Amino acid sequence: MKKIFLTIVSLMLFSLCAFADDKADVLAIFDKYVNDANSYSTNLPDYYINNAKIIRVVNKKEGGQKAVVIPFDRYLKELKGHSTLAKTMGYKNRYVNRTVTKIDKDYKVSATRIPRNDKTGLNCHFIFTKQGNTWKIREESMTTNVQTFLSAK
Repeated sequence: MKKIFLTIVSLMLFSLCAFADDKADVLAIFDKYVNDANSYSTNLPDYYINNAKIIRVVNKKEGGQKAVVIPFDRYLKELKGHSTLAKTMGYKNRYVNRTVTKIDKDYKVSATRIPRNDKTGLNCHFIFTKQGNTWKIREESMTTNVQTFLSAK
């Protein structure tokens, strides 16, 4: 009985250590992503799985919100095209109040995104999935006040 109990306790501790390591790895990748995004690195697409889900939750001027899914290929094209202007303007995001939640085998990083010149911040989340030996973003959702997303095709 004692051996069974020790085996169960050992397995539980091992599982907790693996969870802590994965959580730390996801946060480290997220921190690298934020740094690379704020420095306009050309390797940003490497953080995503192919055909990652990109969601923009638009705060509508007349009230309420609307979620808009952006096709991944369009997202990559706009990311590349808009980086020069964003860099010139010094646009950067800060992420505060970060939390990490395990969802099945994936991890969800939720935070308040504070874009340049914003005082209150906007909700966002990133869902990371393991691909090979690294964690990649499979879903990105950011709340925004940019109304042009409402007419996106």
